[in-house]
Amino acid sequence: MKNLKIKHKILLLTVLPLTITLVALLFISIAQIRSLGEAEIVQVRQTMMEAKKESLKNYLAIVKTSILPIIKSDQPEDVVRQKVDAVLRSIRYGSNNGYIFAIAYDGITQVQPIKISLEGKNTLELEDENGVRFIEELIRAARNGSGYVEYMWRKPSIEQSAPKLAYAVDLPEFNWILGTGFYIDDIDLVIERRQREIDDKVKATTILSLVVGLVILLVIIAVNLWISNHALVKPIRELSESARQMSLGKMDTEINVESNDEIGELADAVKRMQKSLLVIFKKLKQK
Repeated sequence: MKNLKIKHKILLLTVLPLTITLVALLFISIAQIRSLGEAEIVQVRQTMMEAKKESLKNYLAIVKTSILPIIKSDQPEDVVRQKVDAVLRSIRYGSNNGYIFAIAYDGITQVQPIKISLEGKNTLELEDENGVRFIEELIRAARNGSGYVEYMWRKPSIEQSAPKLAYAVDLPEFNWILGTGFYIDDIDLVIERRQREIDDKVKATTILSLVVGLVILLVIIAVNLWISNHALVKPIRELSESARQMSLGKMDTEINVESNDEIGELADAVKRMQKSLLVIFKKLKQK
């Protein structure tokens, strides 16, 4: 610092705090954008998930309403089961991909219209790639009234695992549970798209902030240099030159520095010194 010129010291003391402030504001702005974006993503995910759950709940409510009259009829039990079985197998929804399945309390699959090979088999220990025993959890949830289970399962359209949401209700008349579900990877696609939008916004904000900050710094540097040169450096140089001329014996050197600040006080001091030296020189000449 001691080797820097005055104008450079002033420039450094002005620009450095401002730069730190601008950088801090930039980080705060980015943090706020990300925070608001993450909160929005959580809200979007929650809203979409609630809508999915409500849809599944409504589907099964309609199904149960349609088969209860059959169950409560006076027909023989085997006839009732055949009719309920036929109704469950015939139901499709959601572009014909949605279906209803029925599983006994002991885990034996009763109705599985998409994968008939599972019927009559115990699927209680069936689990996904994360170890979630979703059939067991669905039975437990349904026997408590109803419930949802999320798990990973192979999605034919993409030939890989995707998140799936299932919902099950109790059918105590048959000691069954009724269930249905659908893939919810579309939620992740919406979230990913929103995340990209947030990242783009952060990038745009960063670039804009850097450009604006750079312009502000350049303006401040230019103003600072102009003020330093005209209000500080130039008067000091003039005083320095006057003092140098006086050191060469030119006591009548004119001092034209006029200001009301410390530079002005210094100029007044130099002028008083000049007058004192002139008096001394006159006395010396008279002797």
